[in-house]
Amino acid sequence: MAYPPHWTDSLGADALKQVVSRCVPQWTNGLHNYQVEPLQLVLNQEDLIFVSGTGCGKVALFIIPLVVHREILAHPDLYPVFPVKKNAVVVVITPKRGLANSIIHELEKFGLSGLSYCHETLSTYLPDRLPVLIDLICACQTWQVICIDPEHLTSPEWRIIIQNCTFKLNLILFCIDKVHLVKKWGAAFRPAFENIGAFIRGNLPSTTPTLALTATCAPSKSTLALRESLGLVGKQYNLIRRTNERENMHIILNILKRTPGTPKYTQLLNYLRCGRKTVIHVNTIPIAYEIYEFLWNHIPEGHSPLRRMRMYHALCTDEYNRTTFQLIDSDSELQVVITAVRFSQGINCKCIEDSISWGFPSSLDEFWQAKGRAGRDPTVTCQGIGIVTPNLMKPAQEVVASKYVYMDYNKTKLSYEPAMEEGKALFLTEQKCCTGFLNRYYGNPPQGLSELDCKSADRRVYCDLCSQHYNVHYSFSHTPTRFPWTDVVARPARTKKRKSKTNLGTDERNRCAFGLYLSASLYGASLNSTIRFFVTIPSHGFFLIPSLMPFSITF
Repeated sequence: MAYPPHWTDSLGADALKQVVSRCVPQWTNGLHNYQVEPLQLVLNQEDLIFVSGTGCGKVALFIIPLVVHREILAHPDLYPVFPVKKNAVVVVITPKRGLANSIIHELEKFGLSGLSYCHETLSTYLPDRLPVLIDLICACQTWQVICIDPEHLTSPEWRIIIQNCTFKLNLILFCIDKVHLVKKWGAAFRPAFENIGAFIRGNLPSTTPTLALTATCAPSKSTLALRESLGLVGKQYNLIRRTNERENMHIILNILKRTPGTPKYTQLLNYLRCGRKTVIHVNTIPIAYEIYEFLWNHIPEGHSPLRRMRMYHALCTDEYNRTTFQLIDSDSELQVVITAVRFSQGINCKCIEDSISWGFPSSLDEFWQAKGRAGRDPTVTCQGIGIVTPNLMKPAQEVVASKYVYMDYNKTKLSYEPAMEEGKALFLTEQKCCTGFLNRYYGNPPQGLSELDCKSADRRVYCDLCSQHYNVHYSFSHTPTRFPWTDVVARPARTKKRKSKTNLGTDERNRCAFGLYLSASLYGASLNSTIRFFVTIPSHGFFLIPSLMPFSITF
């Protein structure tokens, strides 16, 4: 008796490769070997957590299944009999609109269309045409991929959509991209991330597999927390872990060094003068504006700052951010993009050569995700740079030395929190090899070999620690004259400097008190008289009182 074919057997692998060769001609070499197995599992309706480096083609894991369903439905005589959907659709959870726009842009290369279910899209249908949008999504004929953020996933409209019989019948995959953010952001400032697992368990049919994608999920503790959040504990699922090592990246960790009289952002110019297309990641939006202003002042006349630099963060309009995303690869005059850490998840462009983190983010995962924005072209040697302040190193050393925790007292209770994330502290204090440490931390295969230093592991590009140790140097100044920057002029040091611009010192307070007493004496006050006058004291100073207040002295 002949058994029906399965996607996980050799017939399934052959059919998958045939579909790609026919329908994706731009992939001249077909699928990568590491893409075949996860695609077979997804097509076989099995849950999968897939951990692999940035830029390795994880997006194909939810695009190719749509191509497969469409191709087999159109040419059933060319393939074994596999179950396919007439109007197959995929739902992708994205943390931000920038990533959703990037996915939709990528879909066009495969002849597919997508919808970003966000405030901007809903505003075009509100208030009267929202039922029209719901009907279009449920029909599964207009868009093949629906990108949605976790907040909208729990809306009343999506309860209608996910319970619609037609939509559930055609839903072939539920994907969570950047799944490492589920625990990180869910516990911090977006609690809707923590509800994704409950949504999966309560609404998805058993025939719809769950696909979780990330480049940064350390073994053991982090993986277990992710499984629990998605509801995969005690359930059959697959875990595929590939290396997230960036083989073409020169990793640099610099301690900020300030020259007296120069701005604190001067060190950025040392990298930007190389003339390479760079993304600068910052921890807060105000810092992004400070860097933008600093760089603006060092662009020479005859060069447009508005074309040389752009920002990409939440305060920019959606249209501006989309334009920035498009210009990174298309505008040869654009060199610098300044972005907030939380908005670095969607910048996936081929032309970015260097990634600079000004100030280390809160976790090692965020830092390594930011470095993944650079070097998408494997033939180009890129730089992953972190610039940190000296005062960050001491707490890192304390965490590493004694696993120190501090006691934080607030008005209601005592709370115990780690002084710094352990992975971040270990990376900041690494003395041997940055790349080897990252491979050890993320459990990158092959075990043992990947944890060696750059020379022992025979890496193509050394990290900065190994470059200094083995005297290996790289040149990154390929077009310095194309993007010139003016020199920083040091300001002369001031001879006198007050200890504080806002608070009075002890000597100053004593002089003020003596002056008040002397003034009262000069006006001939008697012992029982009261003199009322006004004393000007800064509201933000030592006394924390309004700027002008009546002050009484009784003799």
